[in-house]
Amino acid sequence: MFGSLSIIHMFFKNIKSLITIILCASFITSCNQSISYKRPQILANFGSFDCNTKSLSLRNYPQVWDKLRSGFCLDTVYSARVEREIKWFVNNKAFVYRSIERSKPFIHHVIAELEKNNLPLELALLPLVESGYQPFAYSPSKAAGIWQFIPPTAKEYGLSKSWMYDGRRDILSSSKAAAHFLKDMHRHFKQDWLLAIASYNTGAGNVSKSLRKANYTIGQKTFWDLDLPRETEIYVPKLIAIRDIIANPRAYGFNLPKISNKSSTKFIKVSYPIDFYTISILSGLEEDKVHRLNPGFSGWYFLPEMQNKLLLPRKNADLFAKRFNKLARIIYKNKIHKVVRGDSLSKISRIYNVSIKSIKVLNNLKSDLIRIGQKIVLPIEGLADNDNTVTIAGTEYIINDKTITYNHIVKRYDNWYKIARYYNTNLKTLLSWNDATVKTKLKISQKIKIIMKAPILSRTDKINLRYVVDLGDTVNIISKGFKISKKELLSTNNIKSSRSLTAGKNLLITK
Repeated sequence: MFGSLSIIHMFFKNIKSLITIILCASFITSCNQSISYKRPQILANFGSFDCNTKSLSLRNYPQVWDKLRSGFCLDTVYSARVEREIKWFVNNKAFVYRSIERSKPFIHHVIAELEKNNLPLELALLPLVESGYQPFAYSPSKAAGIWQFIPPTAKEYGLSKSWMYDGRRDILSSSKAAAHFLKDMHRHFKQDWLLAIASYNTGAGNVSKSLRKANYTIGQKTFWDLDLPRETEIYVPKLIAIRDIIANPRAYGFNLPKISNKSSTKFIKVSYPIDFYTISILSGLEEDKVHRLNPGFSGWYFLPEMQNKLLLPRKNADLFAKRFNKLARIIYKNKIHKVVRGDSLSKISRIYNVSIKSIKVLNNLKSDLIRIGQKIVLPIEGLADNDNTVTIAGTEYIINDKTITYNHIVKRYDNWYKIARYYNTNLKTLLSWNDATVKTKLKISQKIKIIMKAPILSRTDKINLRYVVDLGDTVNIISKGFKISKKELLSTNNIKSSRSLTAGKNLLITK
């Protein structure tokens, strides 16, 4: 009898051990590391559990931090990995403050895009983790902009790139693309935000692969169970860490600067081609600041097809609009095309070397349909007789009708169509500049002429141009392109040696 009881006792003891093993396998995270989840501590200051950030646009907040906190939707995670990242930020407060300072002109527009898509406002802090809110940041993996898009993902999400423009650095375009990408990842990973955020860093493929590898244990896998690249394993805790700091800055020894919830900058509409130097003169804002507010543009010209993408401080934007209207009446005269039989927007675009999009923007055309007799205003400048100077704020400026010739150096896989698209021109015009036909063969290292408009206004005959260094650019390529000496290029921009030239650097080119 006692022997039977002993056997029964041993049986239940073994069953208990087996259950313990199964539970540890099922909750391996709990066995190996201390992870717990909880909604943000100060619930009264946070958004609802359904994360309806779209509704926040209807509420009034004195500070941008108040709005951010109301839109925080992710669980608070208590983990040693998060604690390590909090400690890093606490020990590197200068980095946080610099990032916040850089974010000031942009963060309201980033938040607005997240609200529009009903996304957690923690995501407005992703650019701080990605780039420190540096628009001209480039990474070794060829990622660019505050959201650090790599070329393939940028292309997939509609961020265009040309010699004059890089959508990855454009605040509005890249924020739209990032919101779209994160929504896609959130849907793909069945509403798991941490997996979506991890995939933003390392790609959906790597996260999915790691999930499949983790499926040998029982129980649903979370981000914390996955074997991911070290950068990604730090990336998600880092975002949670900075969110926790912003949620309760004093608890971590931070004193966040006051930032009004009303943005100090706004996007304005520009219908005609115009350069950034002229924008600077008309807006009363230093040219360097105009460039920093519009980092998507790599050259000296603002493209009219971008229409509503010129970002300026509100007071400068109003001054710009007032002065630009007066200048436009001087330099954009009688540039009207009357539609005849056989005309199309494509044909008009080729004749005048302006993009179809810019024609549609200027004439408020909703489609490509035009009618005989219709007058089409063209976004090209031509000086009226005797109007070759203008006085702005007591200073006289020369109104230029000059062009700049840039030399494109032919690379492997280049062709006429690709070159024309890269320089925002049409094929017929490009061929005419180079006395060529589509059958003319291109040779590697051959120079191809690209004719561009010089800045509209200048103080003297000397013209200053601006160019943002791209990946793959060298001092040799840039000096040949602008037809200036290497020595002049380096000395003008206070660059010690050719090796110091880095992608994202703004160069001044004097012609």
